[in-house]
Amino acid sequence: MERDTRVVLLGAGNVATHLGRAFTRSGCSVLQVYSRTISSAKNLAARLDCAFTDRTDSIKTDADLYVIAVPDDAIADLAARFPLKDKMLVHTSGTAGMHDLQVGSTRYGVLYPLQTFSKTVDVDFSQVPLFLEVARTKDRGFLDAVARRISKKVFWASDDQRRQLHLAAVFACNFVNHMYAVAEDILEEKGLPFDLLHPLVQETARKAMAAGPSEMQTGPARRYDLGVLETHARMLAAKPEYRKMYNFISKNIRERYTC
Repeated sequence: MERDTRVVLLGAGNVATHLGRAFTRSGCSVLQVYSRTISSAKNLAARLDCAFTDRTDSIKTDADLYVIAVPDDAIADLAARFPLKDKMLVHTSGTAGMHDLQVGSTRYGVLYPLQTFSKTVDVDFSQVPLFLEVARTKDRGFLDAVARRISKKVFWASDDQRRQLHLAAVFACNFVNHMYAVAEDILEEKGLPFDLLHPLVQETARKAMAAGPSEMQTGPARRYDLGVLETHARMLAAKPEYRKMYNFISKNIRERYTC
């Protein structure tokens, strides 16, 4: 792998931002950022010290890897407008099919980082699992080498495996974070700060990773403490959506541990 592997980022959101930083730190050269919103392209390009554009016909032609990092519903359209049909083109989606890119290039694949990203929160990208796939076997070595420059955790996965990973990640990350927001609302009603729950959140995550979430499940639903369950349900009478969630999840936990 040449030291100055050249990359063009097609997208300027959270994923593109962190990938751009990771590529730059690894010694790869980010040549350009494309975004249909010129201000977004310009802002990320300034961070990465590279060129930018909002025109697909102005995408640089001398990169080794072109990375589409846009919302899933925009991938196929952007691929169809990709002007370089013999360049390595990958997307970063957990759910979009690899073959969505075949309209864009004869060489295509996937580089999917399994992590939650925010532009303002730095991430140790070397610990981010990357899941790869390529259409042509001859491109496997190239993409693997690029991925290993930015992460120590590189795996190969099919479309179906990636979709399963992404589905699991929605439960483990997005849904769990929503539950934090619900908890925050409940506490704020009584003037209590969310940081009172920080030790509990940290210990729950630690135990789940150490021994597995099924083994570590606790709480009134796990114990089937009917008195507590009914009390909590009454407390949520003024918030029917939260009450509905509470009852549904409690029922699901009970059923899981009484089978």
